[in-house]
Amino acid sequence: MNNLHKQKNKFEKMGFIKFWLFSSIFLITFPISLIVSIIFLGPYQTKEFILVLIKDYIQTLLIIFISLIIIMYFLYNYIISFFS
Repeated sequence: MNNLHKQKNKFEKMGFIKFWLFSSIFLITFPISLIVSIIFLGPYQTKEFILVLIKDYIQTLLIIFISLIIIMYFLYNYIISFFS
């Protein structure tokens, strides 16, 4: 019965700096790092790591996009104030 419970992803528990280092090294050496991680971590943990990487990058892109929209809105209102 205990095996039926979903196991926690150990990569989600990593600290910011440690995960940043792992993801940077993984992306810099991408084709080789994927093969090495499949061999040493196994396919299941490699899949977990890639899913956490994708989640992290989507989250980062959303934060950047929302920040840019907010900055553009305030810049637009600031510039428009000179013409009205």
